[in-house]
Amino acid sequence: MDSPFDKIRRGATALVAIVVIAVISYHVVAGYDWIEAFWMVVVTISTVGYGEHSDQDWPGQLLSIGVILLGSTAAAYTFTGLIQLTLQGELDRAFGRRRMEKELSRLDNHTIICGFGKSGPVLARELAERRYKFVIIELDPAHYQQAVDLGYLAVNADATDEDALLKAGVMTASAIIVALPTDAENVFITLSARNLCPAIRIVALADLESSSRKLRQAGANEVVMGHQMVAEYMSRLVTRPTAAQFYSSLAQPEFKDLMLDELRIPDGSLIENQSIAQLRIRDKHHLLVVAVKGKDDTLDFNPPGERIFQIGETILVMGKEADVNAFQKLYELIETGSTQ
Repeated sequence: MDSPFDKIRRGATALVAIVVIAVISYHVVAGYDWIEAFWMVVVTISTVGYGEHSDQDWPGQLLSIGVILLGSTAAAYTFTGLIQLTLQGELDRAFGRRRMEKELSRLDNHTIICGFGKSGPVLARELAERRYKFVIIELDPAHYQQAVDLGYLAVNADATDEDALLKAGVMTASAIIVALPTDAENVFITLSARNLCPAIRIVALADLESSSRKLRQAGANEVVMGHQMVAEYMSRLVTRPTAAQFYSSLAQPEFKDLMLDELRIPDGSLIENQSIAQLRIRDKHHLLVVAVKGKDDTLDFNPPGERIFQIGETILVMGKEADVNAFQKLYELIETGSTQ
């Protein structure tokens, strides 16, 4: 299907060619000078018209008929492309807004990402790969368009505005990631999100230690200090390079099927009151139990074989994605934070 730009380009080319040929023809056939010939072409194509009776001879009349038919067709074709381009843009924006509003109204148990600058694309890609539902709030038009072009659901608004949080479905969201450039904005958003939805999980980015404390006071569940994490990782590359390289390799394509996942034990799970040894998790399921998080949020790292699983606990397992999924399905476990 031709685009409006194709129609405009072809129509304009045809119109220019018709004008040039018509001017030459009026000059040669009807004997007009160049200015008069051009005037005749403009009057003819614009359909301003002549009198009821033409004072031209029959070759000039036939020429005028041809110019009217060809010129008006080319002009109409060109202007149709212009109108289509205008209307299509408006319709696309209208349908885009309607689709977005419809998708936003259906969101539930999703994640909100505040800011799509430096870390936003990585966050969105990770969530998309794990099939999580999420929406992005971004004020900058360029970053907002980048998110839309990548196929993500996004809201072009200021995340510090409570209306933007409400539009993104903060009342029904399970988590919100606050990653704006300044700590002051992140503190304000954290406070607003906690007031609007007391149960939401808030993960916030901080640059200063003092801001980290303020974010926790504002209601953040977790605070990530970017420069501190980078410094710690660089330190591990020097002091424990093999361990650091192994950790970073998990994000590389050759290890894409290796994952560290957390699975919660719900009521009625077949894993209840069974031990790691009884389940033969390593031998039978090819998984490594890294830790077990109790209902009181205490972590039991590298639990022994006699460790008994209880309802409400969360198991941290490492292995291939297919093995993790099979283990989860077999024992009816729930992936923490899953929206599937």
